[in-house]
Amino acid sequence: MRKRPVLGRVLLLGGLVFLGILLAACGSDSQNNQSRQPLRLILRFDTGYVDEPYNTTLTADGGVRPYRFTLEGNLPRGLVYSNGRISGTPQEKGSFELIVSVEDANLSNRTQKVTLVIGETPPPRLDQVFPLAEVADPFPYLFRVRDREARGFQAQIPLKDLKLALDSFKADASLLYVLRYNEERGVVDIDAVFTSPRKDLEAFRFTATPLPDKKVRPEASFRETRVAFYDKNGKLAGNAQAIERAASEGKYRYSDLEAIARNWGRRLTPATPRPSAPQTPENNPPQSQGSPAQAAGTAQETPPAAPTDQTASEPAQPPQPEEAPPTQPGQAQPPQPGQAQPAQPEPAPQGQPAPAPSPQTPKLEGDLNGDGVVDLKDLELLRSSYAWASVGAGQAAPPSSRTPPPGEAAPGNSTPGGGSSNTNPENPQNPEQSEGK
Repeated sequence: MRKRPVLGRVLLLGGLVFLGILLAACGSDSQNNQSRQPLRLILRFDTGYVDEPYNTTLTADGGVRPYRFTLEGNLPRGLVYSNGRISGTPQEKGSFELIVSVEDANLSNRTQKVTLVIGETPPPRLDQVFPLAEVADPFPYLFRVRDREARGFQAQIPLKDLKLALDSFKADASLLYVLRYNEERGVVDIDAVFTSPRKDLEAFRFTATPLPDKKVRPEASFRETRVAFYDKNGKLAGNAQAIERAASEGKYRYSDLEAIARNWGRRLTPATPRPSAPQTPENNPPQSQGSPAQAAGTAQETPPAAPTDQTASEPAQPPQPEEAPPTQPGQAQPPQPGQAQPAQPEPAPQGQPAPAPSPQTPKLEGDLNGDGVVDLKDLELLRSSYAWASVGAGQAAPPSSRTPPPGEAAPGNSTPGGGSSNTNPENPQNPEQSEGK
């Protein structure tokens, strides 16, 4: 009778051991099943765009790590492959056939063909904000640039049964613009350039007011807005549609506005005078002492360069027919037949060094008034004589080639139909214009 409890304990212990072995076997099978998952490639090649950074990583699943990837085929110019990663900025569009292979630690491998597509960069997206319901009171209108960088844009905004409050127009601090509002036709034309390419920002806003006793649905007007964006390189983005505008006569065009924005705030640096060579008794005999001013002037003058040893050692050759005789430093170039010669400076007295030629004044692009700095004065000068042209018209001459003389008002300040050309005199760098960014 006493042996039965012992037997029961033995049977219980044996059952527990069997159960443990069974569970261990199940776990081992589960691990073996996981390790036996087949090796496979996981490739996701999104469409890339010219001049936009591109980045994708080759991945795999299953098999036994680590993986080793290889890539065969020609990548578009600007992209490189390294350690399972394709990156760079593509410079050409097209479809590029590639072969991707992966090998795991058990030397299992998989190969797959894939096509990498590089397309033309889409233009930035226009985002307009306005009430969607019918309104009878003034409301704000917002013009935003989305998704991709823009250097600038040309826009035409119709205002059907609406009026623009010019004093409500506020632009981003980085936007230089020219605005024309034809109240009779109900059309706002805007040419604008950012001082540096921008995206995902509010470019400008204004307040629109319904005409008296009118209830309007803004969507009916603003859905007809037309815009042509210029990409970060200053080229028309995508297949920009031409914007038909009432042309006007003027001296400056969109390219001048772009030059002002590109060099906004830049100033010409005065040329540093070149230090004079030390004077020697052979070249300059002792001079009598004069006033301090004379002494300073003598120190700043540069004597003519001495001939090289090769020139001094070789005998002078007579000039050949139809050739001008060689000139020595400081000697004027003889005139050529049939060529107009610039005026020569007066020869210096004997024993004095020849005066240095005056350097040409450098030109800063966008400096329309020539004061050596690109600033608001140049922008207002451009606004006072701006030739409105349709997008895609290029640099064609305005309707009349006559350029108004200095002091005469530019005829481009009026628009057909009696509407006036209004420009905002506010400084585009005014912090108030960044309101609502």
